[in-house]
Amino acid sequence: MINGVDIFAYGLLILVLGYLLYIIYYTLDLFFLNPFKRITPLTKEEEKTILYYLPFYKDLSKKKKKLFRKRVVRFRERKIILFHEDVKQQEKITLLLSATAAMLTLSMADFLILSVEKIHVYPKEYYSVHTKKKHYGEYNPSLKMLVFSAENLLQGFKIPNDNINLAVHEFSHAISFNVANKLNFRSYIFMFGMRKISKLFKNPDFIARVNASNYFREYGKTNIHEFFAVSVECFVETPQEFKIQFPKLYSIISRMLK
Repeated sequence: MINGVDIFAYGLLILVLGYLLYIIYYTLDLFFLNPFKRITPLTKEEEKTILYYLPFYKDLSKKKKKLFRKRVVRFRERKIILFHEDVKQQEKITLLLSATAAMLTLSMADFLILSVEKIHVYPKEYYSVHTKKKHYGEYNPSLKMLVFSAENLLQGFKIPNDNINLAVHEFSHAISFNVANKLNFRSYIFMFGMRKISKLFKNPDFIARVNASNYFREYGKTNIHEFFAVSVECFVETPQEFKIQFPKLYSIISRMLK
């Protein structure tokens, strides 16, 4: 006869085994070893779109390009992207969002960015019920949600060297939250980098150089988190100029993103 203690023990065992199976499934999926999932490759046209809007792709090695393409399609398959009202070019937006995520996490193991579960896209500037303000884009860590204005999102890709890219900016926030305070070496490197950036941000001489250069847009001065996101935009769009003007900060971000 099975008593209450036995039922509890069996239930706990099933729960633990279920969790272990999920971890194994997720790990296999993460490293493209899952035999139950077929990866749908990017089309030639999609690859051309990525090459046009994300020029970094052409400089990748053959091996890195293959990994990047796999991560783009896997991110696209795994994330819920919701389009509101009459958003045009939905497939293009989905592709560019997935490619941006894959680009920023290309040297990280967790490219799926578990701190993002849903992505909402509105046609233009929208009113956020969470902040009670109008936004072009935002990241809500408590809801694991990214929100974008399609108009501003696409504009960020049209001009490749103006250091304004909404997708890169908001994904930088999400990645920062995703990596922070985890018990692994990558998290340590990332958080160590954030501490170094924080020290620079509080240094009057550094801020004076930032103000004199006009290289970083004004919004980056809001706080350390916005400064990091704006810096990553510069890192992606004008890396050579960034390296020349602010070599120390460039080196820190380079190590953070590996």
